[in-house]
Amino acid sequence: MVHVALAFMMAVVGTSEGNSLEYEAAFAKAQREQKPLLILVGARWCASCQIMKKETIQPMKQSGALDDVVVTFVDKDDRPELAEKLMKGQTLPQIVVFTKNTGNWKRFSLTGMQSPKRMAELLGRATGQPQSEVIR
Repeated sequence: MVHVALAFMMAVVGTSEGNSLEYEAAFAKAQREQKPLLILVGARWCASCQIMKKETIQPMKQSGALDDVVVTFVDKDDRPELAEKLMKGQTLPQIVVFTKNTGNWKRFSLTGMQSPKRMAELLGRATGQPQSEVIR
């Protein structure tokens, strides 16, 4: 319950995205470096989205589990047209991973709160690597 309250307060007060790339820059970097693109589609008011950023994505970044992935965040309220193109349904948060194989982008996704383990499983499916190679 404390996590939800904290996430709500952070959403109301506002938080900086730190070193997060804008979607277009992240997409270009993923293409240039031939890496998967991981997108968290959420909103500032969404407690689950804020918790995902702080308790799933940030620890995965710090541990190196996302070193081979380009990560970006899309706020559904700030970029509604882009969010609509990326999302399947209206549930937040949504994790979308695009990988490029033989010239075509392939889409993988998860909806709702996700643990680092589930995120690693998604990345494993997206990259064709067993889960044990994704989790560090």
